[in-house]
Amino acid sequence: MTPMQNEWPNFSGVPEDDILTLPRPRGQTLARWIWWNGDIREASRQSVHYYANALHYGTAVFEGIRCYPTDDGPVLLRLEDHIERLQRSARLYGMQVSYDAETLQAACVEVTRKNRISDGYLRPLVYFGEGPIDLKPKRACPVHVFIAIRELGTFLGEGALRNGVRVTISSWRKFHHTMLPTMAKASGHYANNVLAAHEAMDRGYDDAILLNQDGTVSSATGQNIFFVKAGRLVTNDETSSIVPGITRDCILRLAEEDFHMPIEIRSFTREDLLRADEIFMTGTAAEVTPVRELDGVEFATGRNTAAAALQRAYLRAVTGKDPQRADWLTRV
Repeated sequence: MTPMQNEWPNFSGVPEDDILTLPRPRGQTLARWIWWNGDIREASRQSVHYYANALHYGTAVFEGIRCYPTDDGPVLLRLEDHIERLQRSARLYGMQVSYDAETLQAACVEVTRKNRISDGYLRPLVYFGEGPIDLKPKRACPVHVFIAIRELGTFLGEGALRNGVRVTISSWRKFHHTMLPTMAKASGHYANNVLAAHEAMDRGYDDAILLNQDGTVSSATGQNIFFVKAGRLVTNDETSSIVPGITRDCILRLAEEDFHMPIEIRSFTREDLLRADEIFMTGTAAEVTPVRELDGVEFATGRNTAAAALQRAYLRAVTGKDPQRADWLTRV
């Protein structure tokens, strides 16, 4: 099966059975309004103190939440799950958040509505603010919370959802879950991923895959990894030092419930990937993105692959065209 070159560079003119029915934003335009410590404020008027503990030591936790257009207006995808994970991440780092889950969920809806965003990306972030130079910020640093939003189209580049991306195995290894709580989305953790992403960019690739110290696969720089071999869908779990993604969970549920695919959740190696029939990545920003090349080895992409079928099912669900997944969506 050969890659489909330049197939549908955007979402206009795509057949209804693919439900990619609307053009997407081409940039990442910042929205005017932000939710900041309980109030809607103008984003341009807000600032982070130069002695914020988070700025010096990475002591912040965050989420990424997609907003999608539907026939009934914008929706936020799996909002409750994202906010629950945000709160768990904050607890791991000793942050006392002043707002409960219902307040934070309502704030996400409010800031989306205020900015009139229909195709975008929310960033709730909790961080330790200004205080002494200290590695015990919960003793003296206030905890701040903000929720920002921006437009977002196809994260890994125009055409990535159809034609796939080129990735490489990074020389940087993923830190082990006994070193840092990898299940948390903490800002400081992503320095590891920045190193790998820059290495991939400098080598001419779209993204990188990080291995664990034992040589098994962890994840891409911001995405979980799946592969298909002989009709079986394979991915790893928390023991591989991944963030157990919410998009990952969506795909596992769709694969099991809609396609009845055999699923294996286990550790796997670079060699397993190189022998695969298909590889794809999942994440809130990246959605379901096929891999067309891994270090010079090409893989199947295009309409007739398992990744494409799962991608279509996912996009149907998130744009409100799958009644069985209506509970994934929060109306704005």
